[in-house]
Amino acid sequence: MNLSRKELDSIVMRCFSLLAAFLSFILGFACNEVSSPLVIDLSPVLNATSDSLNGWETEYWSPQENYRVKFDETSSKGVLMIEADTFGISRWYRKVQLSPYSTYKVSGAYQLMGVEGQDEKAGAGIRLGQMKMKLDTVLRGDSDWISFEEVFETGGYDSFLMELVLGKSGPAKGKVFLKDVVVEEIGREELKPSLSIDIQAQQTPMEPYIYGQFIEHMGKCIYGGIWAELLVDRKFYYAPGVKKSAWQVVGNQVIHDDGYQYAGNPTPKINAKLYQEQGIQQGGLKYLAKKYSGYFLLNIEGEVDLDVYWFDEKSAKHKVEVKEENETGGLVKVYFSFEPNKSVEQAGIGLVASGTGTVHVLASSLMPDDHVEGFRADVLALMKTLDSPIYRWPGGNFVSGYDWKDGVGDRDKRPTRYERAWDGLETNDVGIHEFMNLCHLLGTEANIAVNTGLGSAEMAAEQVQYVNGGSNTIMGKWRAENGREAPYGVKLWAVGNEMFGDWQLGHMPIEQYVEKHNEVAKAMREVDPSIELIGVGFPGHWNDMMYAHSLEYMDYISEHIYKQDWHSGGLLTHARQLADVIREVAAEHRKRSEDSQTPLLRIAMDEWNYWYGPHVHGLLGTRYFLRDALGIASGLHEFSRQSDIYYMANYAQTVNVIGAIKATQTSSWMEATGHVLAMYRKHFRPIPLAIDGDHKPLDIAASLTEDKKTLSIAVVNATYEDYVLPVDLGDSKVNSQGEMILLSANDDMDFNDENDQKIDVREQQVNWEKRGFNIPKMSVVIFKFDLKE
Repeated sequence: MNLSRKELDSIVMRCFSLLAAFLSFILGFACNEVSSPLVIDLSPVLNATSDSLNGWETEYWSPQENYRVKFDETSSKGVLMIEADTFGISRWYRKVQLSPYSTYKVSGAYQLMGVEGQDEKAGAGIRLGQMKMKLDTVLRGDSDWISFEEVFETGGYDSFLMELVLGKSGPAKGKVFLKDVVVEEIGREELKPSLSIDIQAQQTPMEPYIYGQFIEHMGKCIYGGIWAELLVDRKFYYAPGVKKSAWQVVGNQVIHDDGYQYAGNPTPKINAKLYQEQGIQQGGLKYLAKKYSGYFLLNIEGEVDLDVYWFDEKSAKHKVEVKEENETGGLVKVYFSFEPNKSVEQAGIGLVASGTGTVHVLASSLMPDDHVEGFRADVLALMKTLDSPIYRWPGGNFVSGYDWKDGVGDRDKRPTRYERAWDGLETNDVGIHEFMNLCHLLGTEANIAVNTGLGSAEMAAEQVQYVNGGSNTIMGKWRAENGREAPYGVKLWAVGNEMFGDWQLGHMPIEQYVEKHNEVAKAMREVDPSIELIGVGFPGHWNDMMYAHSLEYMDYISEHIYKQDWHSGGLLTHARQLADVIREVAAEHRKRSEDSQTPLLRIAMDEWNYWYGPHVHGLLGTRYFLRDALGIASGLHEFSRQSDIYYMANYAQTVNVIGAIKATQTSSWMEATGHVLAMYRKHFRPIPLAIDGDHKPLDIAASLTEDKKTLSIAVVNATYEDYVLPVDLGDSKVNSQGEMILLSANDDMDFNDENDQKIDVREQQVNWEKRGFNIPKMSVVIFKFDLKE
C-alpha cells in the first residue's frame, strides 16, 4: 500500500489522539474521577423497544392532550410539540444536572404555527429556568425553524430547567415545536475553597429567637402529636356509626341525642337492654406494653351494668376493672386502666351497657400513664432537644377562625368545633393554659397570635388581659378561677396571620386591613402597654401600606417563606433556596426603608421551612431528607449574615405537620431538619463574624460565644465531592484540639423513620489542621475551637 505523506501524517495524528484519550481514561479511572459529560443531547429518542422522553416532563395541571412527541422517519430523534386551541399555559421541561461555577452553552431550534397571546405580551418561547437569557423573547405568529444559542454561567447552581413554553408571559394558544437541544460545557472553574476569618470583625449578635418553633392546631401537630390523648372526637361531635365518626356502634340501640348536650353538641345515648350489650367502641389505636388509663363521663338513668374493654388485632376483648366516681350534677365518671403484655398494632377501646336504663356518654379519654401533664413524654423529650427559646401558637391559618375562649375551663365542657381553615375537628383540649404549661415544661417563652381574621379588637384585648392581667381584672379573675392566679406575662404577640392571602378567613384588601390592624393593636396596648407586637408583612404593596399606615402600631413585621422542589433537582440548587429568599426578603425591607426614608423594622420570620411531599404522617406530614437539612443549615447561615434585621425565625412546624419531629401513636423520632436545628442551637455561637476568601461551593458561617472565647465555623457542603478547607485566622490563635460536629448520610435523599435512623449527629475531637479541614460531601459540619489568650 502506498500512502502519501499527508495521509501518513493524518494516521499518526489519529494514533496520538487515540493514545491521549486512552491515557486520559486510564488516569481518570486510576484517580477514581468520573467527570460529567461535556455534551448532553436532550432530544427524545426512538429505539427498538420504546419511545423515550429522555427526561422530559409536562406541566401536570395543564391538559395532557396538548403534548406530543413527533419522531422523524429518517432519524431516531424526536421533536417536542405543544398544541392548544384555547388560551392557557403549557410547558415541556427537562431537569439538567450541571457543574456549579461553570460555563455552558445550550442550543437547539424551535418553530411556531399560529401562536397567539391572550394579550400583546404573551406568546411562546423557551426558558432556562433560573438562568438568565440574553435573548429572552416572546414569539407569536408563524415561523420556520428558528435556531437559538445561549451561553450562561451556572454560578452557585448545579442544575437548570430547559423549558419549551406555550403561554410565556401570559396565556397563549397555537402550536410550538422544539428539537435538537444540546447542552455543552465550555468552561469549568477549578474549585479550591479557602477561608479567612477576622476575629475582630464582629457583627450584630444573633437573637436567640432565630431558633424559634411554631405549633398550630392542624393535622397531627398537637392532637396526635404533642398531646397525649389517643381518642379521636372524644366528645362526640359526630354521631357514632356515621362515616366521619371514629366511633362504631355496638349493637343497635345507640342514637345521637340532640336533646342532651354537654359540650355544645349532641351526645350518644345508649338504650340498655337485658342480656344484650349495647354501646360504642373506637378502633384504629396502637398500644405499647405499658399502662394506659382513661375514663368515660356518663349520665346514667335506671338500672344499668357497665363494662369497659380494650380489644386487639384479633378482635379479642379484654375487660378491665372500672372505678365509678360521682361528679357534680349527678354525673358519673368511670375510670379504667389496663396494661397490654406486648405491643398491639391494631387495637381499640369500648364501652357497653346492659340492663333497663339509658346512658348518655358525654366525654371520653385515653392516655398512656407516662404522659407529662397531658403531653407525650417521648415527644416532649425531643422538643427539649430542640431547645427552642420561643414557641409561636396557635396559628397559622387556624388562628383566623379561632375563639380563644373555647379553649379555657373544664376540658370536658370545652366545645368541639368544626375547624374551617384545615377542614377538621378542634376539640379545644389544648388552649391557653395548656400551651403556657407546655412552655413551662420546655423552659421556653410564648409568642401568642391573635385573631384578626374573623376576630375583633375586643376579642384580642380580652385575650391579652386574660393572659397578662391581674386577678383584679375581669379576664384575670376568670383566669384565676380556671387555676392560674398569677399573670403569665407574655411579651411577644402576633397581630394576625397571613392576612394578605385570599385563603385566610376574614381576608380583606390591605387598604382596609391597616385600619383593622391599628384598631386591634391599639386595643391590645391599652390593656398592656408593655407588650411587643408583630404585624403581618408581605413583600411589595402590602409592606408599603403597613409601613405607611401602621408603623406606630407594630414593633416587628412578619414574613413567611416556604420552598418546594419545583426546581431543576440539583443538590446545591435545592439547598440554597431558603438562604436566597431570606436574603431577598431582607434586601426588600432595607430598600423599602431607604426609598421611603422610614425606620427599618426588624423582621420576624415566624414561618419558614421546606414544604413538599411525600406527606406520610397525616395532613401535611411531610417527610424530610438529608438535602433539606443542608438547606435549613444554609438558612441559619443567612440569618447570621442578616443578624441586624432578623429578630425571630420560627421553624414551621415542630411536630408531624411539616415537622422537625415525627410521631406515631407509639413512637417518635427526629427528622433530618430537626437534627440540624438542634445542632446549631447547641453548637453555633451567637456573635457572627465577617469572613473572607473564595470558599465556593461551600456555604460557611463563623461566630463567637458571648464571652468571645470560643470560635465556631459552620460549613455546608451541598455537593457530591469532598473538599479540603484551609482556614486562616490572621494574628489570632486557637488551641490545637477542638470539636467537630457532623451531620451526614450516604445519600442526599436518605431520611429517618420509626424503623431506621439513617441521619444523626456525631461529635468527635479534632485537631486544628494547617493544611485544612476535610469537609465530607453532602454534610453539615461545625468546628469549635477555644481561642488562645
